[in-house]
Amino acid sequence: MFALRDKAARDSVIIRDMRGEEVILRLDSVLDVSYVNRMNSFDKVVHWFVGLGRFVSHDPREANTEGGVFPAIFGTVFMVMLMAVIVTPFGVVAAIYLHEYAKKGPITKMIRIAVINLAGVPSIVYGVFGLGFFVYMLGGSLDQLFYPEALPSPTFGSPGVIWSALTLAILTLPVVIVSTEEGLSRIPSAVRQGSLALGATKFETLWRIIIPMASPAIMTGLILAVARAAGEVAPLMLVGVVKLAPTLPIDMNFPFIHLERKFMHLGFHIYDVGFQSPNVEAARPLVYATSFLLVSVIVTLNLTAISVRNHLREKFRSLEH
Repeated sequence: MFALRDKAARDSVIIRDMRGEEVILRLDSVLDVSYVNRMNSFDKVVHWFVGLGRFVSHDPREANTEGGVFPAIFGTVFMVMLMAVIVTPFGVVAAIYLHEYAKKGPITKMIRIAVINLAGVPSIVYGVFGLGFFVYMLGGSLDQLFYPEALPSPTFGSPGVIWSALTLAILTLPVVIVSTEEGLSRIPSAVRQGSLALGATKFETLWRIIIPMASPAIMTGLILAVARAAGEVAPLMLVGVVKLAPTLPIDMNFPFIHLERKFMHLGFHIYDVGFQSPNVEAARPLVYATSFLLVSVIVTLNLTAISVRNHLREKFRSLEH
């Protein structure tokens, strides 16, 4: 490969720009040739879509100032989905315990106040907590137990996608708890009493009636959690996001899903290109395009969750009457 690169760098092409001046380009720096001035309207639309496809499917080049953003798109979606899988069961279980099982008292009141206050903690504080607890303490313990032969090089004791997902799960946990509790409080008590009167246990009532009826509220909390988690950047800079990740968290090498790897994120990509680039003016279009892409990813995730919520709402509407 290096020999081929040397051969490609040996030759150059001379072109004349719009000012009439001759410019010498090395062939190894030429990626594509297109005659835009000769294109009609249809050809320009096709060329635009081809460029859009390359932008969303190719890897970045030249310190993220050129090329595509596919690793950042994949890392953002993968991390958000992993966070949703983690936060949903913990948030729902906590809300069910607080609403259905916990006795009214000062301890329960204190827990509710703590949950509400957690929603107002700055996100960078969650990043510091994730770095200290998840990465150094939990990850370091996993390395000592399961990967002692790799020490002192860390395996799980360094920032990775699993610790980013756990950090954002704690950050969005209050949103899921509050939303689920509101859904549980809207279910009439007659539904619970009727189920218990027919011989069902309290767990069966919860599992077969209460949770399905509260599922739209659970999905609402998940939508809010996804919308906030997808846009967070500050905590991720401490627990897993990097400027350029050479490999994706998922590949064809066993065990196929590598949760310990670092990853790229669209939000951090915008920050890096917009404020850390050596040529800010040249990178400005990439900042705008990546920002629009991040909003599009968040909207797509939210629309998917909203469609699922509407389906569940229609499915269990008959139980409300």
